[in-house]
Formats: sequence, structure tokens, C-alpha cells
Amino acid sequence: RAAIANFKGGAGKSTVALHFAHAAALDGYRVLAVDFDPQATLSHSMGLSDVSEEVTVWGIMARDLIRETERINATSGGAESGAVLPQRRLPPSVTGMGLNDLRATDFIKPTSWPTIDIIPSCANAAFVEFASAQYRHMNPEWSFFAAVSRYLDQLPDDAYDLIIFDCPPAIGYQSMNAVFAADVLYIPSGPGYWEYDSTTSFIGQLSEALEDLGRFRGRLPSGTNPDKVFADLRFLLTRFEPNNDLHRAMQSAFHQVFKSHVAEHPIEMTRAVEQSGRFLSSIYEMDYRQMTRETWRRARISFDRAYDEFQSTLVNAWEKLED
Repeated sequence: RAAIANFKGGAGKSTVALHFAHAAALDGYRVLAVDFDPQATLSHSMGLSDVSEEVTVWGIMARDLIRETERINATSGGAESGAVLPQRRLPPSVTGMGLNDLRATDFIKPTSWPTIDIIPSCANAAFVEFASAQYRHMNPEWSFFAAVSRYLDQLPDDAYDLIIFDCPPAIGYQSMNAVFAADVLYIPSGPGYWEYDSTTSFIGQLSEALEDLGRFRGRLPSGTNPDKVFADLRFLLTRFEPNNDLHRAMQSAFHQVFKSHVAEHPIEMTRAVEQSGRFLSSIYEMDYRQMTRETWRRARISFDRAYDEFQSTLVNAWEKLED
């Protein structure tokens, strides 16, 4: 499970997630994409435009709230101290939506690529941040950050090879669910100074947020650990221009600070990359006749190299997890 995350908007998260999903499918992997971003760029790029909020990450979290509340209520002593937790009651506005009756597969939608499925997002899913705050008030013992991880654990182990998360440009309830569920964290960043500054701030704030999850220890189901450790973490430069002195200087700064965690192959800025964002399609779907063949070739080589490194990173992480 790989999360593509950064709270800097315009860093290329959805573009990276889309291209890596398509490249992995062409490489023979079965891919599940999870769109955590209410802007729903990844969902639209995958061909889904009419999505009900009930089958988004918000629906997964609300369903998890219901099920976790039932589990906690059925447990006589939920805290490490052995103290009995109060019985929590959820209002009909939550329990009456029918989410508890949905199967895990009801949230998964097919795409035009036969080996890629997606849990989509939509604009209405933006209220998940407000709803989740209310849900935590209804049940303070609910470990909100583990909702998506618990959901994915319900899927058969052989259903998918790779699961790719497209995260929103913020540290909130959705992005924390993505980060907690991920085995590998990929952080795209543009090559400018302010993007470098924002990315370093993102790492600091994410670290603090993950440390705060430790207070839920003792409220989680058996075998769940709130202390998050990634099998790998990588920084990926996007919109990179190899002949730009500033970009090369910022690439050097990334290497000096983050060292081996910086991806060797950045994604270069080409006209083909611009068009892929404009037409909501990846370079793997575009006809080279829509541009010069050389422009298409440069973009394809750039994404192929970035994907090969991504694939190698995930396979190495996969082996660590299996060990």
C-alpha cells in the first residue's frame, strides 16, 4: 500500500498516482486506487464522474464508526486499566444510512482499465472532515485514523497486488487514514524553494500527528499498533527541468537533507505532462500524434524511469513486510 501525499497543492500527487497505477497495470499488476481527495481528479481521470458520497472514503469511515462502536459496546473493559467504557449511542442520522449493510466490495468501482479498480471520491466527500469531527465526539474511543486500514484488511489478500492512495493537500482525517494504512509513503514535490520548504514542514507536522495517535493505545482491537513505521519513504521531484539551474540546485538541497530517500529519477516537465493534466489522461493513454513524437518519448521515458524506481521500492518493502 503506497500513499502519494503532500499538503502542498499542485505538487503532482494525482498525476503521479494516475501514472503509477497505469504503469503498474501495464506491468501486470492488479491495482486498487483509493481517491482520498474531494477534488476527485484521480476519479475523474479514471472515468468516474457520477459518484455518491456513500461509496467514498467518507462512507468507509462512517461504516467503520458504526462497527467499531458496536465492538466497543460489546467489550466490557476497553482500556488498559480495565475500566469499563461507557456505552456509546449513535444517532439515526448515522445508523440509518444503511452503511453497515454494505459489503466491502460495494465501495470498489471498475475503471476502463481491466486490472485497475478504484474507491472513488466526489466533491460532496469534502464534508468528511466536519463529519469525522462530529463522529469522534459521538464516540471518543473510535480510532478514526485506522478506519481505512481496517476496511482494506477485509479484502482478500490476493485481490490486488498494489494499492495506491491519492491524498488530499492537507493533514486531516482522510490523509491520516491514508498514511496510517500505507506501507510506503511517496512524497511528490516541485523543485522550487517554497515547495521544498512546504515539503519539509509537511514531514514535521506529519510526524507530530502520528505521535499523537499513541494516545489511542489500549482502545484498538488486538494486534493493532498506533505507532506507525513505514517500510520505505521517498521524495519524488516533479515538474523538473534538467537544464534549469534553480531546479538542479533544489535537487541537490533535497539530496543533502533527505539523502537516500530522494528518488533518483525525477518526473521531467514536458508539454506531454501538461497535456496529461489538462485532458485527465496519462502518457500511457495519450496518442503521440497529439504532439511531437520526441515530446511524447521524453515524457514516456521520464514516467517509465520514475515508475521502475517506484516498483522496485514497493517490491523491496513487500519483502520486508513478508519477513
